[in-house]
Amino acid sequence: MTDTDARLWHPWLRINRALRVMLQTRWSTEAWAQVRLEFRRAFALRSEIRRAGWFN
Repeated sequence: MTDTDARLWHPWLRINRALRVMLQTRWSTEAWAQVRLEFRRAFALRSEIRRAGWFN
């Protein structure tokens, strides 16, 4: 794995990509309830990573 590949798969970037997809996709009313829960979990995980100081 190259340095570039490792950076592309950093947890922070994967979570941000998932959040972007969740927000850009048109969800049905029924599906949105589940997506909203997953969005909250992903957002909390992103905040946890930020607090852990992985960028220092």
